[in-house]
Amino acid sequence: MKKIIILFCFVASVQTAFAQNSNYRRDSLYQRLKQVQTPAEQIDVWADIAEAYSYTGKPDSVQFVAGQMLKIATDAHQDSLLARAYLQIGNYFSNTSDFKQALEFQFKSLALAEKAKNIPAIWLATKEAGISFKKLKNFEEALRYLYKAALLINKVPSDGSSSAANRTYTHMAEVFIGLAQPDSALRYIQLANEQTSKEKDAYGYARVLYIFASVYKAKDDNDLAESYYKKCIVFSDAENIYSPYVTATTDYGQYLFDTKQYNLSKENALNSFNKAKEAKNKLGMIDAAALLRKAYYAIGQKDSSYYYSDVKDAYTDSVFNEQQRNQIQNLSFSQQIKEKEEQAKQAEEAQQRKQNIQYALIALGIIVLLTLYLLLSRSFITNTKLIEFFGIVALLIVFEFLNLLLHPFLERITNHSPVLMLLALVCIAALLVPLHHKVEKWATARLVEKNKKIRLARAKKTIEELDSKN
Repeated sequence: MKKIIILFCFVASVQTAFAQNSNYRRDSLYQRLKQVQTPAEQIDVWADIAEAYSYTGKPDSVQFVAGQMLKIATDAHQDSLLARAYLQIGNYFSNTSDFKQALEFQFKSLALAEKAKNIPAIWLATKEAGISFKKLKNFEEALRYLYKAALLINKVPSDGSSSAANRTYTHMAEVFIGLAQPDSALRYIQLANEQTSKEKDAYGYARVLYIFASVYKAKDDNDLAESYYKKCIVFSDAENIYSPYVTATTDYGQYLFDTKQYNLSKENALNSFNKAKEAKNKLGMIDAAALLRKAYYAIGQKDSSYYYSDVKDAYTDSVFNEQQRNQIQNLSFSQQIKEKEEQAKQAEEAQQRKQNIQYALIALGIIVLLTLYLLLSRSFITNTKLIEFFGIVALLIVFEFLNLLLHPFLERITNHSPVLMLLALVCIAALLVPLHHKVEKWATARLVEKNKKIRLARAKKTIEELDSKN
């Protein structure tokens, strides 16, 4: 028991150092955030901050960052930035195992990315949707999206690490493992391996090693599987890469347990548990604790077996409680996002309405000025049909202007009732039409009178010219 206490003291000290390093990275990112100016640069930094929070298991902070990204993207009115913000929101929901909400925002991101014709954003949203379906074990749908993502790999800008190919092909390999098609899985993990830079993408390379082990395990090639498990563990440990290390040590520990190598199984399970605890990966801790319970029991250390059984149950309850809490928070967060979207939509509609009102006033001014010119001009005779036409056009413009001006007010007093709004518009038209007839009658009479004067003046002038000639 003393050994276990000493072990946990050591893990706690390592975890503290890990947290300090993570805090330092986040602090440097926040400093960088003060230096950037454009919305795109701000989105880039916030995305890095979200990744840092996600890496250390802080979903509440990831939620806050996603909200900041959405605000920046909404204010910027750029579809490509909105696509990134929605994708971050989708990733937050995915990390909290709320895949329905995750897919909803991933699809929103995809639609905006396609509208903006932003190939990297399209690839990323498509890939993430495929991963969500993979986590739901809907492997057929996962493949459909991952195949689409694979077609875009060569169009995604690369820093030389070919991470786009790695991230796509590794997930496709895992999907084929889920479909019990190890030969197809082997094909795609080989493609990933060919395009993964060990130096520039250490995480991606560690994932490749782990999936190679999983593929060969599925093919019952235990020697190759064991070889790749060991390679993945050594490389991940050297590069301090948590996720592949945790999964590889647990899976390899289970293989050792199945082959009755209980002490080696216990060592790998302990390594997995400690690394998962360091990274605050509770699911990894649960899997490792379950294996430790069996391994300690198999070697006759029942006290340690019971201890890890309690640890597994405690972390299982903790994860369940977190999931319940996250579901409630997710509902609130989702509602907040919808309210922000509605506010942005209303602001955009108000701006559009303001512009339309200005256009209507300009058109009405042109028609009125033209009509007055025709009425007051003393140089030529005007057709009454032309006045009637301009009168009808002016009536339509005035009606549209009043509709735009009064629409928000009518929506409030009628509570968005289509019938009541139609009735209100009919009443407005009922007032405008008689007024239009009176104005048109006055304008026509004025026009006839003006035309008579012009004709009379021309007749007098003609008579005077004839008299002067005689």
